[in-house]
Amino acid sequence: MTKGGLATYGAVLPNIARKDIREFYSSCLASTTELYNETTSLLLSKGLEIRPPYIPYHTKVDFIEKQSFLAGWLGEQRPLTGTEIMHLFANIQTNSLGKAITLGFGQVSKSPKISKYMNRGNEISSKHIDIFAKHLSREDLPVPMTWDHEVENITTSPFSEKLMMFQIGLLSSAGVGNYGVAISLSKRRDVAADYIRLSGEVLQFAEDGININIENGWLERPPHAADRDEINKLK
Repeated sequence: MTKGGLATYGAVLPNIARKDIREFYSSCLASTTELYNETTSLLLSKGLEIRPPYIPYHTKVDFIEKQSFLAGWLGEQRPLTGTEIMHLFANIQTNSLGKAITLGFGQVSKSPKISKYMNRGNEISSKHIDIFAKHLSREDLPVPMTWDHEVENITTSPFSEKLMMFQIGLLSSAGVGNYGVAISLSKRRDVAADYIRLSGEVLQFAEDGININIENGWLERPPHAADRDEINKLK
């Protein structure tokens, strides 16, 4: 959650002009950074932090000399870059988190429709993990573990269904943002194409979640531009 907060606050801050709002988001970034560092240090001290794959240390600067650097499906295929590995690893982790959360939410939800929606999210996360994991496995790189075994066998929900739907919506939004960044930084065509294709699936899942929230009267309308046509009708 702190990773998502850092990404969101970092995206908002450069687009704010008012001093008090800039100061607010700056404080949010500072406190979230502190929480992230505390959380990571705690995980490391307990041996629970899942480390990203190691790659050889580069001792010289190499320049790209062939267009095949961009190839992915046909012809010569280069090894994954450190940036591509980082994003594949991170997106496996976020999908693993989503997989565990939807598994738990699906089994405690009293609404058949919401339970079915959570199970669908679980299947999507599993599919995306498998696709990203194949890229790492082909490079003989480790694939991070999932957390499904941490979900307890209970059917009584500690949260409201409104809160559960909001949490899944937040994770879906963060997932699309993560894929967008990965697309822009993944030079191999096959890797970028996977992100593009899977982004559409997450967007459709998120839209269906919004429709469930609207049906239940849970979705608050955000501030929006003035409706000039509606204003003119009132004259």
